[in-house]
Amino acid sequence: MAQVMVPFINGKGGVGKTALACSYAAFLALQGADVTLLDLNEEQRTALAWSQVRNHNSILPKVRVEAANPRQALESVGRHDFLLVDTPGWTDKTTLSLAKRATFMVIPTGPNATYELAPTVRLLHGLRAEGIEQWRMGVVLSRFSSDDKVRADEEQLARAYLKEAGYTALDGCLPNASAFTAGLAEGYGLSEIAGAKELSLSATRMMESIGKGLASAERRLQRSGMADRGTERDRGGRDV
Repeated sequence: MAQVMVPFINGKGGVGKTALACSYAAFLALQGADVTLLDLNEEQRTALAWSQVRNHNSILPKVRVEAANPRQALESVGRHDFLLVDTPGWTDKTTLSLAKRATFMVIPTGPNATYELAPTVRLLHGLRAEGIEQWRMGVVLSRFSSDDKVRADEEQLARAYLKEAGYTALDGCLPNASAFTAGLAEGYGLSEIAGAKELSLSATRMMESIGKGLASAERRLQRSGMADRGTERDRGGRDV
């Protein structure tokens, strides 16, 4: 496994970005991966708090989560097999810097066309305008209705909206379920939710979908000779 960096990005808050970052870190750790999750949200540190609760409740495997700033995140690229980054709920030059260095990005969106899908598409367009390849962007449908029929309709509309804009979402669709909320509050990842088999399975499928997107991006980067670009930088974060 080459060293990779996966930021979880969206300027729209409340779409499950931190939940996905924590859950994917736990999913990778369960497979024995060397994974570190950096929490860049200086105001909330939600991912860090999640890991502290997880440790307090003795949930295994342990997940390494560290508070960091954007510069520290960029300097950490290449030091772990998997470096995950939970970014703040806004986009700025920091987002662009992380996106340019990323192997693959996870960009979650909710189902509302005006308040969630439209800002997500603007973000995707902005990243494309900066020369970032579309195959490095993994859109995740997150926090959709907990009602199966409503969620199916929401998913159909969301995928059609994204397709019209020129994008596709990863396989799967995560509901806004109370069992997910309760599990995260206790330090569990979404795929570790006990007593909710269907929810756990849907989350596992989503984690696997993210993994497939990451693996595909990594293969592309390896073919283009870019896979190790993160290690070719000095301690100040400059290209060498």
